[in-house]
Parts: sequence; C-alpha cells; structure tokens
Amino acid sequence: MKASAVEAVREAQRVFCLSHPKPDGDAVGSLLGLYHALTALGKQVVPVLPDPVPAYLRFLPGADKIWAWAEAPERIAQAAEEADLFFCVDFGQWDRIAPALRALIDPERLVWVDHHADSEPLSRHWNLWDPAAAATCELLYADLLKPLCASYSAWLPMAARIALYTGLLTDTGGFRFRSVRPATLRLAAELIEPPFPLESVHHYVFQRKKLATLQLQSHLIQTRLRQVGDLPALVLPVEAAVLEAFGATWEDIETLPTQLLALEGTLLVAVIKEYPEAVRLSLRSVGDFPCHELAKEFDAGGGHRNAAGATLYRPFAEAVAFTEHLIQTKYAESLREHYRAFLAKLELQEQFG
Repeated sequence: MKASAVEAVREAQRVFCLSHPKPDGDAVGSLLGLYHALTALGKQVVPVLPDPVPAYLRFLPGADKIWAWAEAPERIAQAAEEADLFFCVDFGQWDRIAPALRALIDPERLVWVDHHADSEPLSRHWNLWDPAAAATCELLYADLLKPLCASYSAWLPMAARIALYTGLLTDTGGFRFRSVRPATLRLAAELIEPPFPLESVHHYVFQRKKLATLQLQSHLIQTRLRQVGDLPALVLPVEAAVLEAFGATWEDIETLPTQLLALEGTLLVAVIKEYPEAVRLSLRSVGDFPCHELAKEFDAGGGHRNAAGATLYRPFAEAVAFTEHLIQTKYAESLREHYRAFLAKLELQEQFG
C-alpha cells in the first residue's frame, strides 16, 4: 500500500490536496508539507481548504498558497479538473466536506492519509490510515514523504519540515497527549535537525497572544465557566454576542479548552459555542476518558480519545442544558473512575520512588 502510494505520486504531475473545514494545525501542516515537498520534486500542487487558513497559522511558509473554497470555487473546480492525483488529509468522513467540493475528488485517483479512529477509507486504492499515529503529519511524513524523497535522493525542504512539525506539535498539545509514542519523538527529532527555527515555531504556536484575546478568555472564565455538579468536569458556554462585544472570533478561544485542563481537579472540559447554524462543542480530556465516545452522543461528533468535536442542532440554552445533563447522568460514574485512575498514574513517587 505504502509503496504503491509513493509510486502514484512519482507518476503524477498535477496534484490536488484537500483537508477539512475549520482547519487546525494538523490539517494546514499536512497540506503545506505536501505542497512544499511535492513542489520541490517538480509537481504542480494545489492545496485547498473549505475555509481560510486560521490567523494563528498564517506564519507558516506558503500559507498564502492555500486556496479557500469559500473564496474561489470556480478556480478550485478548474484545478481539480486538471489534476491527475488527489490527496485528502486529516479527515475520514465525506460528510465533513460540502457536496460541491466533494464532487471534485476522484476516489480512483485519491491518496487518503488520516489518523482519526472513527474514519472510513476514502480511496479506492491508497489508504494510509493509522489511528495510533499522534497526527496526520506524523503518518504523512513517515509513510509517504520520507520514502518519496528517498526515492528521488532528495532532501525534504525546510518549509515542509516546519509545516509537518507544526502539525505534530499542535495535535499533541506540545507532545503532552497520550497519543505521543517513542516513534513520534524520533520523527520530531528528524524534522527539527538544524538549522530548524524551533524557537520561532513555538513562539507562534504557544506564546504570541493578543491582549484582547486574554481579556476575552479572562471574562469567560470569570463569568461563564462552571463545574458540572461535583464531577471533575467543566463546561464553558460561549454565546456569539460575547465574542461580538469583544470584537473577537472563534479563533480567539481555540486553545482555551486545552488550557482549562490545567485547572486542578479537572478531567473533562466542554466548551459550547453558539454558531448561527448550530451549536458546536470542543471536548478535551486527560487520562483515558473517551471524548470521542461522548461526542457521538450529540447530533454529530467524533475525533480522538482526548480531543473531539460535536454538533447540536437546537437552541443554545437547550444545548447547554442537554450537555450538562448528559455529563451529570450518563457519564458521572465513568468520570469518577477515570479521574481516580488518572490521579493514580500521577503518583510517580509511589510507582518509581
């Protein structure tokens, strides 16, 4: 499978690459890793997203080369018609993609690369899928781009390494999540071979904050954040009007769910967001609590064990009440058991002292 995918890329000249809506670091990093690596090998590459690149990822070299379907559908359709190979990366369900955009992808000429546990194969021939991988960027580098460059006796360009490392960094929460394996760190070590700009990447991903963003987050924590009963679970309802009042966007709270996990006594965080068309949830956990299973309790949802998303098609107040009730009833015992197990794992002195 891997060898045939490498051969398919070698034979292709015009490559069309697609990732998912509301892109994260793994989605953008995968696209730009492909773009820079394949361009360096003489391919014509068109990277596409349903939505524009988020502001916090625009530092990545080549971010301005990604086409947004929302902004240029006719141009993108023309590029798809001319392509002789397609890539779909970091998603594994066709219903995540708008029908008009999905219709452009030919499954007979598709290389699919993904690491989500709830994915379904999208390609007729080349499916590179490993739910044990920490990020799609890890899988893309290890199973495709590294052997591909070796077959050309070529080096992976620095811009591709920056993109892939950023995807790996963001999807592991800075290499903190349980998905990180020894192989993950070995691959990261290869990507950051000098003169890699490690300090710059970490600055853009973790340190660069706007004052208005911190003010918004502080306001939300003080006025909206609450514990679900006596459980190690927090919910944070965020109305659209609050963002408007602060002149903010949803990007300004993108990292907030993970940050809230640092609060003592917390195993699960649910940030509930009021969008015009639906209510969307960002679910984050530590330990072994299965966010992806909780996400499936909603109208739509899925993801990873420690990071998942969900959607509810109902009024905002009703969605918040539904979420809190679900956590407090169906998942109460599970949360308590997982939290006790998590605390036991943290006792390093008892385990290794």
